[in-house]
Amino acid sequence: MNDPQGLSVVIPTRNEVETIAGVVAHALDAGAGQVLVADSDSTDGTAQAAAEAGAHVVRPAELHPELGPVLGKGDALWRTLPLTSGSRVAFLDGDLTVVDDLLPRLLAPLDDPGVALSKADITRLDAGGHRRFGRVSQFTARPMLALLHPELADVTEPLSGQVAAPREVLMRLAFEPDYGLEVGMLLDVVALHGRSAVAHPDCGRLLHGEQSDADLEAMARVVAGAILRRAGVDTGPSTLRPPHTG
Repeated sequence: MNDPQGLSVVIPTRNEVETIAGVVAHALDAGAGQVLVADSDSTDGTAQAAAEAGAHVVRPAELHPELGPVLGKGDALWRTLPLTSGSRVAFLDGDLTVVDDLLPRLLAPLDDPGVALSKADITRLDAGGHRRFGRVSQFTARPMLALLHPELADVTEPLSGQVAAPREVLMRLAFEPDYGLEVGMLLDVVALHGRSAVAHPDCGRLLHGEQSDADLEAMARVVAGAILRRAGVDTGPSTLRPPHTG
């Protein structure tokens, strides 16, 4: 049964033992009544560290096993979402070091009943404390959105994995199974609820893990595909996970 006043936080992880305890602690300190870590077969002790920090750890591969292997981050979150009990749900990445009060700032817009999605605008810091921008956001997502959805040009972090929404909103969304999750969610909420239903609060500073050029190239391809599908371009067979029915 859902908690009418509660907050559930879901954190997807894979081999993030160095940061996961801090993310779990941040969620609990911010008042989360439920913290679920969706761990995709970590081999470095991430699941144990998350559990010791106070999270309930689940393996997405054991949820809906009839669907076969988990297809990526979005699929892991889709499989875990029905386990949430709070009326509000936040997704946080597991490879973060939170510098400021991320979650309270992210949740604040949801006090407005007209807001269906809160997506964090953040200041990314590298290991040396220098500001940097997500390259896939800067060179793929933002230019494509500016051309196809100019009303979203002010969303500076369209691929931010730090999002919050009413649970009932998320349960009615189809999920891109991999890195297209965040931009697909953004576009689908706008299509269903209008641009005014999306907030993008300043959520302060984060240290965020680096990815290789090869990983970023693959991510850019997936993100572009998610945007183009919603513009009516045939990008091949759909792997979307459908809205939950209960």
